[in-house]
Amino acid sequence: MWTCRLPWRKVTAVALGGTAVVGAALVALTEIAYRRQGAGPEVPPAGRGAVVVLGVPGTNRLLRVAQRWRVDLALAAVATGRIDRVVFTGGAVRSERSEASEMAEIAVARGLDPALVVLDERSRSTWENVTAAADLVGPAEFVVLASDAFHAARARVYWWDQHGADASPLFVVADRYRRFDHLALRAPATVVEIVHRIRRRGWLSWPPGSRS
Repeated sequence: MWTCRLPWRKVTAVALGGTAVVGAALVALTEIAYRRQGAGPEVPPAGRGAVVVLGVPGTNRLLRVAQRWRVDLALAAVATGRIDRVVFTGGAVRSERSEASEMAEIAVARGLDPALVVLDERSRSTWENVTAAADLVGPAEFVVLASDAFHAARARVYWWDQHGADASPLFVVADRYRRFDHLALRAPATVVEIVHRIRRRGWLSWPPGSRS
């Protein structure tokens, strides 16, 4: 009886080598992309502004880290002394509690003045985050977008789509580029954003008119 014996050591070595190559390529792509994307304007030297913390569910360990990271970005902006409101966005999309209330609770526990907190607990996508936030930021001269740089850039485009670039405030992306920083969060975010950009250009079929 003929039997086929696979060279498992070689197969395993090839698989591990392929994984390493893909991982290295993703790290390189992430670094290049974020070096370019995280080079936007910083908090301006004058004027009053608001922070918009874009929603993310806290349904697993990595996403809870993402929530804390966005809170840290928001608190860094508040530390400039130029922020009048911090708008936390995101409804109860994948859990019983809203994303906004979860992140606001973390922020207040870390010292944020509760008087600055404004909640949007109904939005269920980045598009809806932006729609709600535009009504909640008040007369802000600039808006700090607290999320990874790619997500923040998409939110800025959505804001322009909804209100026009000329009628929109100055946007500051809170996530400034630092080499190899938060790779565990930025690498998946890079993949997600590539998919969103492909969808935005209509290269993948998805429900017409829907946004995420």
